[in-house]
Amino acid sequence: MLTCHYGQATMEKTLAVTSKYLEVEGELYIPPEYPELETILSVQGYLEEIHGEISGNKLVLSGAVQTHLVYQGKERMDQVPEFGLVWRGTEGAVFNGEINLPEQGSDWDWHARLVKIKVEPESTRTLKYQLELEVNLRSRQPCSTFYVEEIEADPQIQTEEEVLRIEEPVLETYVSREIGANFSLTYPKPPLARFLSCQVFPLRTTASFTKDRVNIEGKLEVQLLYISLTEDGQEGGVEAQKWTEENGGAIPFQISIETPILTEPSIQYELGVEGIQVTSVHPESCRVDARIGARVNVVKRRQVKAVVDVASLEKGIIDYQREESEWVEVVEEAERHFVVEKMLTLPTEQQNIRKVLQVSLMEPKFDWQSARDQLIVGGEAIAILLYQGAQGEEEGDAVTSAAWGIRGTEPFTFGSYLELPGVDENMQARIGLHPQQLKVEQVDERSIRLLWEFEALITVTQTKHLSLVTDAALILPEEGPKPSMLFYLVQPGDTLWKIARRYNTTMATIAEANRLTDPDQELVYGKKLVIPKGPRGN
Repeated sequence: MLTCHYGQATMEKTLAVTSKYLEVEGELYIPPEYPELETILSVQGYLEEIHGEISGNKLVLSGAVQTHLVYQGKERMDQVPEFGLVWRGTEGAVFNGEINLPEQGSDWDWHARLVKIKVEPESTRTLKYQLELEVNLRSRQPCSTFYVEEIEADPQIQTEEEVLRIEEPVLETYVSREIGANFSLTYPKPPLARFLSCQVFPLRTTASFTKDRVNIEGKLEVQLLYISLTEDGQEGGVEAQKWTEENGGAIPFQISIETPILTEPSIQYELGVEGIQVTSVHPESCRVDARIGARVNVVKRRQVKAVVDVASLEKGIIDYQREESEWVEVVEEAERHFVVEKMLTLPTEQQNIRKVLQVSLMEPKFDWQSARDQLIVGGEAIAILLYQGAQGEEEGDAVTSAAWGIRGTEPFTFGSYLELPGVDENMQARIGLHPQQLKVEQVDERSIRLLWEFEALITVTQTKHLSLVTDAALILPEEGPKPSMLFYLVQPGDTLWKIARRYNTTMATIAEANRLTDPDQELVYGKKLVIPKGPRGN
């Protein structure tokens, strides 16, 4: 007697992974109620909406980038020259374009993010924008593998097993949430006359699983740049206000996504800010609303035991069929925290720093590679510094800006080594990087220091090619006489395994008798096969 216990695993097979870049140009117009443009100080973009459709071998993309501009206008007697302007929806930086899909692969998934926005003046009321989007493409297909996980037999048999820790896909989704809060501008900060710029940073983000839900939690740090209001009702100087974790002003948030009930889930996620709006009905308060987008991938982790070889220890012959399969095994899952520390020095032509107001970072580009016992993480980003210069002592000094990565300057680069004992070069690493906090310190009148904290969720995998036992049978000697030779005509759907079971023999015996080189080869309908008298041992 022999009983097989069968198992099934459904994994995703990645056929191809690549990144493409889409570059587009267009124009923005300063409304007539705003002053004419004198100098651009900073620009920030948020990928507000995007649509994509695959047509043939092309991915057709369209959407809009919410664009935030801080500029110096032509001076007016009753106003400070700095102005903030926001274009939303179709009034902002819109784009249309095509990405050629690679020849290899099919059923492409895609994910786009904004990596650069550049704005240059064409006239005092017309701006030319240039956008660069990184489009990550992945072709994959679900792959179901059937195998024998355990064999019970009498008489006794010997089995060899392989134990694997695998991931099975459960959920991949995208959600967005509106998150807002009211803030007070209290002494010693002066009240506000109008806004210049607002930035929102997700920090201290975590993902957890409770019953049938994935919960992504964190806080939003808010940085506001505004023109102050004096006691006599006039516009004063430029002020910066921060609501942070340290001063208790960061906004807590939670994004909840329904999932199937799981016993050992693993969660990968990516957060991004898609738009910011600031409103105020009173000079001493304001409201900040932000839209946060989350791309979430949930997999089920489980341990699989599969039979890779079997042999009889007593009487009888074991016949079994195999199937070559590819398995992605999880070697390690780890969390690592690291800090990017970078010193930035002003370009030669820039005036010295008296007061740092705001630092903007474009979405950085990351790359990583695995080496023995460590993971090397690197990247680059564009930085824009808004500050008050050291020329003059008045509180209302004009704002100036410095940039790294645009206007002919080099971007700032960074790198870090993450220790991962037991990781080899032939393994694959999947990383989720989550910025936790950005701090800016003025070092001297020419330099600032950036301290950028990251939390890295790392999954290390390796691909294994295994020949698994998918079925087995015990062949015992038959009592009584047997014909010395039988002939069988192959029928539609026949395999050597089916024929061997019918005649209580082995696939190897039939293959040898009929000079078949591969027991798994497809049989020709109508072919005559010789069925030997008895099976040979394997």
